[in-house]
Amino acid sequence: MKEFTNIQVLTFWKKMVCMLLFTFISIYGFTQNAGISAVSSVPNASAGLDVNFTNKGLLIPRVILTSTTVAAPLAAHVAGMIVYNTVTAGDVKPGPYYNNGTKWIPILLNGNTAGMQYWNGTAWVPVAAGTPGQKLQLNASNIPTWVP
Repeated sequence: MKEFTNIQVLTFWKKMVCMLLFTFISIYGFTQNAGISAVSSVPNASAGLDVNFTNKGLLIPRVILTSTTVAAPLAAHVAGMIVYNTVTAGDVKPGPYYNNGTKWIPILLNGNTAGMQYWNGTAWVPVAAGTPGQKLQLNASNIPTWVP
């Protein structure tokens, strides 16, 4: 039977512990969500990323968009991607945008129309001004209209 030196035994156990530790971290680490917090807190189980601060904000990636139909700076359109556009170019203005998988959609209104607007399913449409005493209601087509 072969005898092992103390160094060989120690090397064997170091490798074994490292392998077990790596395996444990790999299995356990990929099943977790992440939390970023000023204080030690457990991330919300329903969140992939839980950012928990009372005095700091979330800074999303700042990019230069050239058009709502051009994916750049991404290689392709990715549904759910959120960015902050920093320049005015083509049909985009500075502000937050999300990608619906085929184009960039402004999160905030970038129009020059003052007053109320409603989303008709395709675009923002201005609501005409009413007169004093009128109330705003949705008609049968769910379009806001002024009534006495």
